[in-house]
Amino acid sequence: MSISDPEIQRSAGVPAGGSPAGSAASVGARDFAGLRGCRALVTGSSGGIGRHIGLTLARAGVHVAFNYRTHSEAAQAAVAEARAAGVEACAFEADCADWRQSRRLVALAADALGGLEILVNNVGEFAFKRLRAHTPEEFERIIAGTAGTTFHTTMAALPHLRRAGFGRVVNLGAAGADTAMGGRREGPHMAGKAGVISLTRSFALEEARTTAAGGITFNAVSPGIVEEREISRETALARADPDNPMHRPGTSEDIADAVLFLCRRESSWINGAVIAVTGGWQGNLG
Repeated sequence: MSISDPEIQRSAGVPAGGSPAGSAASVGARDFAGLRGCRALVTGSSGGIGRHIGLTLARAGVHVAFNYRTHSEAAQAAVAEARAAGVEACAFEADCADWRQSRRLVALAADALGGLEILVNNVGEFAFKRLRAHTPEEFERIIAGTAGTTFHTTMAALPHLRRAGFGRVVNLGAAGADTAMGGRREGPHMAGKAGVISLTRSFALEEARTTAAGGITFNAVSPGIVEEREISRETALARADPDNPMHRPGTSEDIADAVLFLCRRESSWINGAVIAVTGGWQGNLG
């Protein structure tokens, strides 16, 4: 498939017979550590942290494929904002808890953008209730939508990263996931996120030779509490949060900047790492 394929045009919101608006040569995009012209897929990116990650990459000159499950209009708004930064952008519908859709999403994104160098696994299924309240189907879906989608999208993306000779895979964990920390009313989610961290480290170990030869790294960012996903860092700096050591709330910008850091070409010696972006908050078991 190519960007001219009618199916891709319909899914990505591209005018028939056309290509995504914007160009990496436009003045809106800035080059960040040699990332201009790279191509990225960010799962779960129609809103919240995922949207901010996609737009942060776009402002660094990266062409971005956004992903949504139900919020098509929000995804297309993110596409328009990314294009305004001077890069190509598209959006695809996929339920990443379904491994077939997850792998197909990677294929669609790679075909639309002409390849992939960056994969950000942001999707994370969640249900805020006690373990005993989960049905078997709910439990399976949460694991599939955290550890499962991380495995399947990464496996599908690896051939594209190898072909490009450069790659960055950044997975979204959760505060405490690297120590398999439990938590009331979020047990399956935390179990899935612990799996995400383990998979991140396993991919980093198993693909080490590829990393040395082709520059592909696998890392994770574990966010702390970000209650208001759309507030700016400037706004957060003016607010007080006595429960956080930094005494201010976290923002999606904080998370997105950490992802961008790991995507830099100069970050090539960071592999299998987990960066906690929490303001120093260590989590709790309550």
